[in-house]
Amino acid sequence: MQNVAQSWLVWHISQSPVAIGVVAFFDALPRLLVGAIGGAIADRFDRRRVLMITQSAAMIQALIYWLAVEFEVIELWHIVVLSFFLGIVNTVNQTSRQSLVNSLVPKEELLNAIGLQSSVFNFSKILGPSAGGMIIAFIGVAGCFLVNAISFVFLLFNLYLMELPPSEKRSRAQNLWEDIKEGFRFLRGNRRILYIVGISYVMAMFGAPYNRFVPIFATNVLHVGPSGFGLLMSAPGIGATVAALALASVSKLRVGTRAICSCVIGFALSLTLFAFSHSFIFSLIFLASVGFCQIGERALTNTAIQMATPQALLGRVLSLFFMDRGLWSLGGLMMGASASAIGIDWTFALCSVVCTIAATTLLIVSRRYRAESARQHGEYGRVTPRSDH
Repeated sequence: MQNVAQSWLVWHISQSPVAIGVVAFFDALPRLLVGAIGGAIADRFDRRRVLMITQSAAMIQALIYWLAVEFEVIELWHIVVLSFFLGIVNTVNQTSRQSLVNSLVPKEELLNAIGLQSSVFNFSKILGPSAGGMIIAFIGVAGCFLVNAISFVFLLFNLYLMELPPSEKRSRAQNLWEDIKEGFRFLRGNRRILYIVGISYVMAMFGAPYNRFVPIFATNVLHVGPSGFGLLMSAPGIGATVAALALASVSKLRVGTRAICSCVIGFALSLTLFAFSHSFIFSLIFLASVGFCQIGERALTNTAIQMATPQALLGRVLSLFFMDRGLWSLGGLMMGASASAIGIDWTFALCSVVCTIAATTLLIVSRRYRAESARQHGEYGRVTPRSDH
């Protein structure tokens, strides 16, 4: 709901796609600045305590937002500062929260667990924007921020009630910077994980910031009010929830590069179709498809990382993956500037082409790598019997 209220607020204060890009930049920039630090914190400290602190800070941010809007003192630079602060909080929170999944379920059930977690999270993307649009229409933008602030009371109480495994004793013989470098070394040494994290970075730069610009389509292309805008923002959540539930219930699925790249290509195609749609119904369908492919890519990548990473390094490696959301800042800024120059529809189409080229290239590289590995294995298999004989 807060995301909907913020997007609507920025657009109606500025009427500028560049302003939307600027807010998106400062909202996601902390992922790049403190992402690796958040991973090191998740590996060094009790994760429940970290979550309690970060969620309390997010509640304070929501209260400040409500007061600023309610008393009509909100300005664009206030939104930028509040977005940047929440970005720091969410960067630390997300890594600690995702790291808990690996502690609670067996590795063979990770995909189902991550899919289930994603389905619950993305259901909020359906309910939240729809309710947010209605609240904006009936009681104003400030109401969204107030309801969000109140919701943290229930979230904190839920964290308090959770039964979690005891916090592991983590060695602090090396400093925080050494912890961070250790995570980088592991990622660099694992080519498969490095490649799929790389494709996530491309998606983050050239695809994921699309939702920041939905208000432009709602007002200038589809000509719908706050309620229609809320439905448009909910549509990706519907698709994402369907994808997450499918992953939560699947019994056998190979988590690999091919499946991840297929999701990226599907995302790019759906985004292009949405960009040139002038039908509200078709726009909803295409946005739902965008959400389906996007959550499929993220859940599969998350699972692949958690299955291949030792528990002691998990927070740091996950944080490097989640740093892709920091590129939303640069991507949002770039897309906003491009939209002002060539239009938001052609900007979306151009970004989709980049995502498709990146996914296709990774598929080709991955296929060659598998073929080379199989050939080397075959040569080793032929040589060994002769040497023994």
